[in-house]
Amino acid sequence: MEMGSLARKFVRRSMRIGKKRNGKYDAVRIVYNRIDSSCEKFALKVEEECWRVGAHTLLLGYSSERAKIKYTLSPEKSLREMSPFAEVIAKRADTLIFIGEEDKPNWAMGLAAKVKLTAPVREKLHEITDGRKTRWAYFGWPVPGAARAYGCAVKKFRRIFFDSIRKTFTPELIKLCKFYHDALAEKNEVRITATGGTDLTFRIKGRPVLVDDGILSNEDIARGDVGVNIPAGEVFIAPLETSADGKILFEKVAIPGFGKLDGLELKFRRGKVVSYEAVRGRENFTKFLKANTGEKDRIGEFGIGTNPGAAYTGGSIIIDEKIFGTIHIAIGNNRGAYHGKNRASSHLDIIKDMRRGQVFVDGELVMNRGKPAR
Repeated sequence: MEMGSLARKFVRRSMRIGKKRNGKYDAVRIVYNRIDSSCEKFALKVEEECWRVGAHTLLLGYSSERAKIKYTLSPEKSLREMSPFAEVIAKRADTLIFIGEEDKPNWAMGLAAKVKLTAPVREKLHEITDGRKTRWAYFGWPVPGAARAYGCAVKKFRRIFFDSIRKTFTPELIKLCKFYHDALAEKNEVRITATGGTDLTFRIKGRPVLVDDGILSNEDIARGDVGVNIPAGEVFIAPLETSADGKILFEKVAIPGFGKLDGLELKFRRGKVVSYEAVRGRENFTKFLKANTGEKDRIGEFGIGTNPGAAYTGGSIIIDEKIFGTIHIAIGNNRGAYHGKNRASSHLDIIKDMRRGQVFVDGELVMNRGKPAR
């Protein structure tokens, strides 16, 4: 898909950027990874498309390396303060867009204590934007540094990304989203079982079922569902926060900024992670928990991947959580667009391959070995 056409579809159809009800034009902040020239080129196309519809823009470059240097050099007192620039953007921007990936996904290793100092500020910024129902988008882009960190060949990484993007706006994806939406809507209990001892149950009664199909519809906006991921392809819901009981095994886990794990087993009691073990990399999960605040270890989301073009990258969450045949559980923040109650500085998605598992909703089989049980 040509960049200009993709930018047009994203700005006009996905995000509905343009003139507001009061007659003024949207204010759009765009952050992009400046390390990759193709990512920068696409960000410029998005900005130009915003200009075509009258929007005011703020374009900011980002890199993992600069983030690492910032945390290394900044005094602790400064990190605890809210940046006046970040505060103004949170209070005034109508749309927040991030384009790219981390060029060094594990940049925060060794900086957990300093990262934690900013957690209350990050929580406060979430509260501001959630309260204003600020539209947001995470537009993934295949940054080569991310591919290398995930152990995925750059050529393969790019192919997976663009295959996923092409599938985002297709009838096939929309049909899968509808099936799982209807399977979860107005239901009470979800049970996940799989080989390796997985048996996790939680309740969803009263919670809205959300669909990430890459488009903000009138219905989405009316409900306050103001976020978009591209590549898209996910049906998700916020479980009742104290309802999860049992255990679940994740074969491979990638935690942005903290590293990878193999064979992570989480045990939940009354919604909270009460113990965890891993075959390899347990210390990375420990460091992640220590670096965050609030309900960082409480269930926050249950999601089902619906993008047939997505494939495992080894760490790009925006792709991996969309893979058709997978589910994911998130722990941490689920306020705002998720319609949950957890306040936390983090939201960690953990993906599970369901080719050897089942999902039951109110006792009825909904997913069998990764496929819809029709």
